[in-house]
Amino acid sequence: MTDKIKVVGAPPKWSDEEFNRRVDAWVNVYRQTERSMELVQAPLGHQFLQAVIDKANAGYTVTSKKDVKHLPLDYSVWMVKPLDQQQADIEVIKKDVKAEYVAHLESERARYQEQLRQQLIQAREEKDRKTAEQAKAKQMAEIEKEVQACYKPLVIPE
Repeated sequence: MTDKIKVVGAPPKWSDEEFNRRVDAWVNVYRQTERSMELVQAPLGHQFLQAVIDKANAGYTVTSKKDVKHLPLDYSVWMVKPLDQQQADIEVIKKDVKAEYVAHLESERARYQEQLRQQLIQAREEKDRKTAEQAKAKQMAEIEKEVQACYKPLVIPE
C-alpha cells in the first residue's frame, strides 16, 4: 500500500510584505548590475568623448563600478541611466515580479488542490476497500453457515 497522503497547512496567499521583499531584491539586483546602465562606445577617441558628453547631457552619469576602456579603436564606458529611465525600468521590474509572484501563488494553490484531491481519492478508496472486505467477510460467514447447515456433524463411534 502506498503512503497515506495528508495535506498540511494551506497554500500561500498574497502578501504585500512578500511582494515588496521580492521587488526590493530585484531592484537591488537592477541597481547593482548593468541593467541600470548603458554602454557607451566608439572606435575613435573624439567620437567616444562626444558620445559621453551627449549621454551626460541626457542625464547619464559615469559609473565607478566599471572600468573605462581606452584601447586603440575601442573606447567604452558604462554610464548609469537617468533616474526617470531607472524608474521606468523599475516599474517593468514590478510588473514582472508581480506576474512571477502570482504564478507562484497559483502553482502552489494548484499543488495543494492536487494533494487534497489525491488525499480524498485515497480516503474514498480505503473506505470502499473496507466496505468490500466487510461485505466479503459477511458473505463468507453466510456461506459457511449454509455449508454447516447442509451436513450433520460427523458422528464417530467410540
